[in-house]
Amino acid sequence: MVNKTWYAAVAMCTSAAIPAWGQEAGPALGEGPRYRVNLGMDYTSGSYGADEKTEILYMPLSLQAQGGPWTVRAVVPWLHVDGPAIILDGADGGNVGMRDAESASGMGDLSLSLMYSFEQFYDRSLFIDMTVRVKVPTASLDAGLGTGEPDAALQLDLAQAIGPLIPFATLGYKWAGVPAGFKLRNTIYGSVGLQYSWSDLVATGVSYDYRQSSLRGSPNPQEGLAYLNISFTDDWSVNIYSVVGFSENSPSAGGGIAFVYRFP
Repeated sequence: MVNKTWYAAVAMCTSAAIPAWGQEAGPALGEGPRYRVNLGMDYTSGSYGADEKTEILYMPLSLQAQGGPWTVRAVVPWLHVDGPAIILDGADGGNVGMRDAESASGMGDLSLSLMYSFEQFYDRSLFIDMTVRVKVPTASLDAGLGTGEPDAALQLDLAQAIGPLIPFATLGYKWAGVPAGFKLRNTIYGSVGLQYSWSDLVATGVSYDYRQSSLRGSPNPQEGLAYLNISFTDDWSVNIYSVVGFSENSPSAGGGIAFVYRFP
């Protein structure tokens, strides 16, 4: 194995929640909570400085409930890892650890988050969200699908609608759980992007994502992402995206799709 970290990029982080600013609204005043179910499939491939490629298939099931300014979300992933890279910097709080074999499959780490949206700015077409996220180490440590340690993160999301254009940015800080044998550091991560809404049903966007490596001295992961969001009805939508890496510590390329169902 090579002693490299790997970051699943915004593709893995948002395969079930690619930004679709302005296309989703919370419950109206007096209405009950709204719910959302997301099912995604994400594939990435990269060498991460090794001679062999490491391929990741990540399939998250996301359950979300929104009431007023509060949103609660849980992400339960299944993943398959094939290759020699040691994966430490996962998205959405998930990490993959060392593997005795070069291939492993199973449940990933559970991610739980609580988000508060500052609705008082909506009339200015300004979206500000604050999110607290916790990773529960449910992935198998023996299979090398997780580090066996919890993580936590605090994240701020900003977006401003200017006609059909919506620039957006994310800034976050992650407290890393440290497994035995590693010296990991807490990390800062963020992204900037731009979305264009062609209509109320179709939006496209691009973003650039950056994260400090958990291991000092390793290259910092950097990726670019392009996405298409299509809302077929008020209840159903689909996200399609592609990813390219700009760092030795990022996947060379990848992409995915996620289906979203909202109710009631």
